[in-house]
Amino acid sequence: MRVRRTLASLFLAAVGVAAAAFAVLPPTTSIVTSSVFARYLSLEFVVTPLARPFLCFLAIGAIAVAIWNLKRGRADSGIALAFFCAAMVGVLLAQSAFAFLLCWESMSLISILIVASEHERKSVRRAAFAYAFVSQLGALALAIGFAILAVHAGSGSFSAIAAAATSLAPAARVAATVAVLLGFGSKAGLVPLQFWLPRAHPAAPANASALLSGVMLEIALYALVLSCFTLVAPVGVIAGTLLFLSGLAGALVGGLAAAAESELKRLLAYSSIEHIGVMVSALGLAVCASVLGFPALATLALLAMLFHALNHTALKTLLFLASGTVVERMHHVTDLDRLRGLGSVALKRSAPWILVGCVAAASLPPSNAFVSEWLVLHGFIGATLSGNGALVAIGVLGLFALLLGGGLAAAAFLKLFGLAFAGEPTSSHERPERFDASVAALALLALLVLALGIFPLPVLHAMLAIAAGTIGAPAVRFDGTLTNAAHLATFAAIPVALALLYWWYALRLQRKQDGVWACGSSLPARASYSATALTKPLRRIFAFALFPERQRALFPAESSDFPTHVRYAVSTRDLTNEAARFVAALAQRFVRRLRIVQSGRMRAYIAYAAAAVALALVLGR
Repeated sequence: MRVRRTLASLFLAAVGVAAAAFAVLPPTTSIVTSSVFARYLSLEFVVTPLARPFLCFLAIGAIAVAIWNLKRGRADSGIALAFFCAAMVGVLLAQSAFAFLLCWESMSLISILIVASEHERKSVRRAAFAYAFVSQLGALALAIGFAILAVHAGSGSFSAIAAAATSLAPAARVAATVAVLLGFGSKAGLVPLQFWLPRAHPAAPANASALLSGVMLEIALYALVLSCFTLVAPVGVIAGTLLFLSGLAGALVGGLAAAAESELKRLLAYSSIEHIGVMVSALGLAVCASVLGFPALATLALLAMLFHALNHTALKTLLFLASGTVVERMHHVTDLDRLRGLGSVALKRSAPWILVGCVAAASLPPSNAFVSEWLVLHGFIGATLSGNGALVAIGVLGLFALLLGGGLAAAAFLKLFGLAFAGEPTSSHERPERFDASVAALALLALLVLALGIFPLPVLHAMLAIAAGTIGAPAVRFDGTLTNAAHLATFAAIPVALALLYWWYALRLQRKQDGVWACGSSLPARASYSATALTKPLRRIFAFALFPERQRALFPAESSDFPTHVRYAVSTRDLTNEAARFVAALAQRFVRRLRIVQSGRMRAYIAYAAAAVALALVLGR
């Protein structure tokens, strides 16, 4: 068993090393070119500048998961994950329509099989079906879009398609744009096709979830960038606006759902929707700014998106691997209402690194995500100052949605770490955690998160050239902007360092500690705040935006404040039709607003009776 686990991990690590090697190859090095088929079915694999950062992202995720697999997870899971990563490498290197679709479908099918690895459970089968449905719908859309582009160009090569893109007929351009946005957006988890993410992640093993969220979503972003700036360029302001609005919706929906969620892996899945929304909103800004003649702003927005994609790979790989450690150590318990004090005994070695991941997921300093989201916000501020009406509107909406989504994400991860890892444990029988390969993987990812947050400039300058080349903009410099981002992250880390210093000093002092007074009785750990209770005010405020399927977790059935209209909504939880859920949500909102009629005031009821008598007298005449 140990030998098989080691060999599988080495195989996965070898794929990660190969991806890193491809990333440093000389520009436009051709790996494979085969023209034995017709010109529309040629296979071309080339290293392009845009693919290099994403190959690095893949290498980071694959190597970290391989190290974690040495101790955790199924012994043979590394083999399937290695083939999954190899298919993603093929997607990044593909430079023809047939090669791209072949690798894309291989990536999709392997990931579906990985999600369905525990198919004995009904919930896993349903999650795999939902993911397969969205995946194959997207693949069909991509096949149609690439067919339109290839027929127009007379070749399946991406170079020929890019050269002929400017002469596309308006109808063909619209059809191809819709097809690629639907195909790649469904894989990236864009609203309204994001529903497969919170279903697939709890069903998939933790190491697979780390690669699905930390790498595959970024591969879909790569495909979106490639389509918008190369294959269908110029896509137009309407397509950029659609990307922007879908990204903002994802940031808000993901942040709100993560704040309301109490299941660990579903919370992380909703957080991925929120972060992908931030990146896609930046991409939408880049597209609109490029079309409207603001190349510097477009370059900054695309740079922010690329850097945030790197940061998302590091932090989400860290957090999903941490969730796998929690699953194994706590015997498959992932409900935050049942997890307490993991950082004191059960996950004593992993807790500090998980705290770093939670800080990064909430985009707080001194993490890497703080810098990248600050750059995204700086792009939206630049849009508001551009003087163009469309960009000003985009900037204002972007600032509002990202700030609100960021606050909701901070509440979600405060709940996660504060309840599950801080405080007293519910059980004193857990064995202390030892330092092993799984802890080492978390530590390496956490150190990368901190390094990118404190010293981001080398990576940002390298990505700036790639962003400018992708946009087609002249050489631009953002020395002041990038330096200010780095300095802001450093200065914002000072209060954190002082707090840690004070905590260390307090531990050095010999002070007596007494328990919480509970009328002379001992206060058990289970009597402390639960995840559901902690976020109840937030869920009350945003109840209008939560779908009926979420209401069971929001208002438990045995609670005295469980409204009648919500009880009816709970009965719709098992509906698979999203349209029916939307109608139920609208009915619920309408009924909630009718509560003002039944106010409980006697004067109001007397007024109703008087009005009814007056109406009867009028009608009786």
